[in-house]
Amino acid sequence: MRGYEAGGTRRWGPWPVAYVVVVGVLTAGGVLLNLLLSFAAVFATDDCGIHHPAPLHCTGGGLLLMWGLPWLGLVWAAAAALAVAARRRGFRPWCGLPLGALVYAGGLVLVWQVVVA
Repeated sequence: MRGYEAGGTRRWGPWPVAYVVVVGVLTAGGVLLNLLLSFAAVFATDDCGIHHPAPLHCTGGGLLLMWGLPWLGLVWAAAAALAVAARRRGFRPWCGLPLGALVYAGGLVLVWQVVVA
């Protein structure tokens, strides 16, 4: 059987270096996007004031959600992509990239819901 040594013990191959490099590059891109989003989140509070009722993004908790969810989503996305790679070696780890992208996009969707709430 492929992947097994004599005696039925499982033999793990080396980490796919290209996959880890791609996850690192995508994570670095996510860091740059999160920095841009954090800068834009500052301006989301421009409509806060005495003339408008306090929407969620004007509260302290809303601000923390706007600034924290993209970073939390990025950490979860990188962890999900690497967890799939740790579980499945060979060609199959590449399935972790779409999973990581969906997790990261989910965090951004939650941030958008806070901004428009």
